[in-house]
Amino acid sequence: MHKLGVTTTWLGLILSIVGLVVGFWKMLHGSESAEVWISLVPLGFVGLLLGVTLTQLSSNK
Repeated sequence: MHKLGVTTTWLGLILSIVGLVVGFWKMLHGSESAEVWISLVPLGFVGLLLGVTLTQLSSNK
């Protein structure tokens, strides 16, 4: 369970960062697909929150 929490935390963090960077980059250049990339940020945040919760609730012995 601890390993799943760590993996989910990293994936959520990466998803949030990529969504922000690529989304704002495409928004500044007038692309219509920017909203798709920006919409990945809340999903990344949920993954990050889930991962931290799983990590804290599991016992790492």
